[in-house]
Amino acid sequence: MTFQKTHELTKNSSHNLDIVVIAENIRTPENLGMILRVSEAFGAGKVCFVGSKSVDFTTKAKRASRNTHNTIAFDFYENGKNLLVEHKEEGFKILALEITSNSKSIESFEIGGSKKLALIVGSERNGISEQLLEKVDATFHIKMFGQNSSLNVVNALSVALYQITSNS
Repeated sequence: MTFQKTHELTKNSSHNLDIVVIAENIRTPENLGMILRVSEAFGAGKVCFVGSKSVDFTTKAKRASRNTHNTIAFDFYENGKNLLVEHKEEGFKILALEITSNSKSIESFEIGGSKKLALIVGSERNGISEQLLEKVDATFHIKMFGQNSSLNVVNALSVALYQITSNS
């Protein structure tokens, strides 16, 4: 007989990556909370919310995070460019999830030698700013099959983190 396991009976997988999620100009508390939840679920060590347009951490964000705001480190930063420079100096490979003229499908992602990865996602309205895109080591996109050319930032982050952690 098949039954649904409780959280206590579920053994999660692990990976040997040091992942930081950088989320730029997130506009809704629900997306903020869900970014924490998804990042924690895929074993990211920290989430950095960047930009003056990032929303406050409200009750809605806490609810959407399903208590992961207590288990994953996160902070808010005004200047994303400085944040990327700091992470590069610490040995992080900087990745962006954005459709650009030279982006590759996330399916082609290979970790290579680096186990320290910073993944940038942007707001649904404007994506990742040029200021941050000019600092990245590689840009990836999610191959789409329907008429729509984009996903909600949380859904896109989920797909990317799954692909990255599956290749570790």
